[in-house]
Amino acid sequence: MFSKYFNKTTWPWLAFLGSAGLLLGALAFEHIGGMDPCQMCYWQRHAHKAVLVLAITALLARYISKGGRWDKIFIILIGLAFTVSFGLAFWHVGVEYKWWEGPKSCMGSKKPINFDPDKLFSSEIEMPACSDAPWHLFNISMAGYNAVISGVAALLSFIIGFGRKRT
Repeated sequence: MFSKYFNKTTWPWLAFLGSAGLLLGALAFEHIGGMDPCQMCYWQRHAHKAVLVLAITALLARYISKGGRWDKIFIILIGLAFTVSFGLAFWHVGVEYKWWEGPKSCMGSKKPINFDPDKLFSSEIEMPACSDAPWHLFNISMAGYNAVISGVAALLSFIIGFGRKRT
């Protein structure tokens, strides 16, 4: 049953859909919900962008090679990108719950970010502090959910990538 849905043929599609869903959710919270992202939130988004690029490249490589000889490499690379996302998200959760301090660039300010074209290319725009999670569900922040989802996706990537050859 596991290999029916989670295999080297379907995993790039599922990884793409998962990361795209997380990115779209983050953008919805930002643009519809009015929750400005902090610096660490942006870093987590970059890891998901890498998953998108790797998944598309894996799909193209499978199509071009017609044999899937690159599948293992790309699935492991997708797993590494999910691992980076997990690491960044777990670090962010630790900053939010005051387990450790965040980077200096994450001190931020409590005032909302207002778009001002005059300040677009200046360094005067301050982001929210990384320690202030604007949203929780069951006492878990967005970074917490990203850590769980990315960690599971990384584990699945490595199981599929290092598993027996199945197409």
